[in-house]
Amino acid sequence: LILRKLYKLGADDVLMPLDDAVAEYHAEWDKIDLAHLKVHSDHYTVDDYIRIGEKMLRQHYEKHQPFNFGKLLGTELYLSFELPNTPFKVRGYIDKLWHREDGTVEICDYKTGMTIARPQDEGFRWQMGIYELAVRATWPQYEMIDVAQHFLRQDEIVRHRIAQDELDLLTEEIRNVIMEIHQANRTRNFPAQENPLCRYCDYQQYCPAKRHERMLAEQPDNGPANEIEEAVRLEKLADRYLELHVKSSKDKAEMDALKEELRQVVRDGGPTKLVGNRGSVAVKLGTVEKFITRTRDRDAFAKLSALARQLGFDDYFDLNARALFKQLCATKRLSDEQREALAPFVCKEEESRITAKPHQQTDAEDE
Repeated sequence: LILRKLYKLGADDVLMPLDDAVAEYHAEWDKIDLAHLKVHSDHYTVDDYIRIGEKMLRQHYEKHQPFNFGKLLGTELYLSFELPNTPFKVRGYIDKLWHREDGTVEICDYKTGMTIARPQDEGFRWQMGIYELAVRATWPQYEMIDVAQHFLRQDEIVRHRIAQDELDLLTEEIRNVIMEIHQANRTRNFPAQENPLCRYCDYQQYCPAKRHERMLAEQPDNGPANEIEEAVRLEKLADRYLELHVKSSKDKAEMDALKEELRQVVRDGGPTKLVGNRGSVAVKLGTVEKFITRTRDRDAFAKLSALARQLGFDDYFDLNARALFKQLCATKRLSDEQREALAPFVCKEEESRITAKPHQQTDAEDE
């Protein structure tokens, strides 16, 4: 808010004194009942963040005053645009848009976090890429555009010029995410996603990922017997699964290591059949030729696929029903006639993924 005012005044060659800017900064905090604020840190308080914010404001003021470089095109700009080649609309706010003296339009976003992003980071690429798509859709006359994130805490700026192919790829990625959301809404499939901020959520009693944890934590001594019994039953179920999961993981790791040791024996010119007290183990080791697979190298497989079709080898392509649904049906790239024809073959089945997170063992437990 204060930075926006500094730049808007600076665009008219008016410089707000630093003391006035700091006073307005604290006046904004005075409007808030600090008792209702929650800080997601065990070491910082609200007063600490207010103090750090003032430090960032003073630091930025000293470096960038009188805030009148180039031509200001807008602050806190609300933009709405249609994602290229899709019916989807995207909207958002841009902190600052300005025309630099070298003729380049720069999209600015201000950050107060402790980590400096890199242009290749997913968060940077998505946020600033969407901003650029919005600016290009709104003002197509702007040809040279840079994106920049200003990290106020570190007094650093990360600038980047996004290539057109990067924007095209991002557009397709956004489209796919939107379609995944539509698909999840259609099938009512919204699995819980846990993160460190869950502990500040007021709706944990409704969250299936937190329900059992709360059941165990809030067991009253004189509570309903069926609820206590169910909480204990689920606890034992989790422990049995974790016990087998740890055992199978160790067994698999040991088996993989033994297989590699057996293969190395043959590589070193040793016997191809080993005899033990419980039987024998034969090792066949050789070299085979085969084409690259999609899981091994997606880009190479795509090139192989295109080349094979050019050479007329279509008969060697099997139907990939999963890819057909995910890439065509689920993303609405089919015509109404095509969708109607395929509809009888669409079925619903339960899909699951079970993730085990054993507690870290101590050295004594390992022994």
